[in-house]
Amino acid sequence: MLKANEVGEVRAAVRALDLLRELNQNDASAISDLHRTLQLPKATIHRLLATLKSAGFVAVDAGSKNYRLTAKVLELSSGYTERSQLLEVSAPYLRQTTKKIRWPLAIGVLDNFNILVRFSTMPYSPLAVQATTVGHRLGLLESAMGNAYLAHCDEIQREILVETLMTQAQNPRAIQRLFLQKVDITRRQGYGLRLPLRNGESATIAVPIGQGKDILGVLGLTTFGRLMTANLLVSHQRKLEEYAQEILRRISEYGATAS
Repeated sequence: MLKANEVGEVRAAVRALDLLRELNQNDASAISDLHRTLQLPKATIHRLLATLKSAGFVAVDAGSKNYRLTAKVLELSSGYTERSQLLEVSAPYLRQTTKKIRWPLAIGVLDNFNILVRFSTMPYSPLAVQATTVGHRLGLLESAMGNAYLAHCDEIQREILVETLMTQAQNPRAIQRLFLQKVDITRRQGYGLRLPLRNGESATIAVPIGQGKDILGVLGLTTFGRLMTANLLVSHQRKLEEYAQEILRRISEYGATAS
């Protein structure tokens, strides 16, 4: 049961959430059952049920007078997607990992034909090139994260992505050639890579989180370009692949626990 001890919490909201959670455990519940389980006054439970019923989240069976959830509660979960789960599960793990290894890590997801950086541990790394990259949009062909995604997503999605990029380009054939080149290189080396064009710029290495239809996003490491040596690339690839697999394992474990 949730507790409303901290300053700023609304006790009625916490109780309503407790009530919804309890109703979710059963097909239908009587007020007496809810009173016994939640240890709330029956008058309080009745008021909460009346409010939830008025909002359309709860219905009462005419015969038994038991309360049950309605289909409207599904609206409460529509905003929680695979991406939400990816970030919820991976964020604490990656923060902990960065504090241990010192290198900055980030997660990017496909968003409107770009890679959107949704999470970064740069604030926890002494090797970060800036405060954070969260919110940055990266080109599929120009970025390490974009290359990693293109090389490992399923074929149908890849075709859609490259066709869209070609329609937006002044020279579609050049884009197609670049696309084929990037995918081939990324697959052969096993990771997406962006090296600095000038001294003082950053470099990024990225690997997929999942494969094909099950790809959830990409995991990247961005640091000072001068630090991204050949030996370090080999080490980074191996570690990033391990971290990506651990994220997938935790997501699977999280899903099994939630169900």
